[in-house]
Parts: sequence; C-alpha cells; structure tokens
Amino acid sequence: MKPLEDPLNVKIVEGILNSKTQDEIAEELKVSTKTIYNRMRILEKEGILREIKKGVWKVDYAKIGMDNIGVVLLGIHNDREGMEKLVKHLKKLDYVENVFEIIGSEYNLCIIVRFRGLDEAINESNKFQAWLNKNGIRIDRFNSFISGKTHKDHRRTKL
Repeated sequence: MKPLEDPLNVKIVEGILNSKTQDEIAEELKVSTKTIYNRMRILEKEGILREIKKGVWKVDYAKIGMDNIGVVLLGIHNDREGMEKLVKHLKKLDYVENVFEIIGSEYNLCIIVRFRGLDEAINESNKFQAWLNKNGIRIDRFNSFISGKTHKDHRRTKL
C-alpha cells in the first residue's frame, strides 16, 4: 500500500498543511503522538514530508500530486458589491491559495490556485463559472494560466 492510500496518513499530511503540531494531529485523530511521529518518519522516508527544523514540517506538493499552480486574472464589471461577494466566495475555496486586488490594470483580481491536475482544474473552473452565473457576477476580462512544472516552490523568508 502506498503511504497516501492510508486515510490516517492523509489526515497527518492535511494536519501538516494546516500548520498543526504532532500533538494537535494526534488529539484530533484520537491516536498517540508516538503513532503520529512514526507515521511522519515513514512519510519523510517516502519524500512526502521534510522536517525543516525541529518540529516544523513541510509537505512536498509534487510528491502528493498537487504541484499544478494556476494564475487567474479577472476583470470584474465595475460593481463593488459583486467584487466583495466574489472575494468572500474565493476565500472559502480550499484550492485558492491567494487573492490579490490589482490596481492599474484592466484586471481587478489575481488569484493563485493549486490543483491535483488538469482534470481537477477543469472541474473546479466549471463549478466556478456556474457560481458566477448563478450569482449574477459579470466578468469582463478573464485569463488563466496553469503551470506545467514547478521549478521553485518557496515562501519569502527574509525581512
């Protein structure tokens, strides 16, 4: 069995993605901290997790099949209420990592998304389009780009 075919391992990885400690994950899953620790070491040997410093873990998105990043640019018809409703909706979507309001462009929003692959991207895009239509939000300009390969996955670390 592959490590991510085990539901407990999936929950552990999700816990790490949500910045939870081993103790918090163990309590949530009703298992011992030692069980979580042992599972995390197995996931580390598989390259799925990496301990970047004592007690701080990072997930390798490529190893879990989630290294497809997308950039979506939206130009919304001049409607502040629609924009606020859209942003509120985007904040609820787990695959949406960042939402930026843009100034000085024909686009109003830049949205950074992460998908398991092209099938998920297409499926979620269709649901998103349906939500826009249902809620009467008019998009004047739309552009999207999906990465083919991640060369660097990093968050800024210096002030």
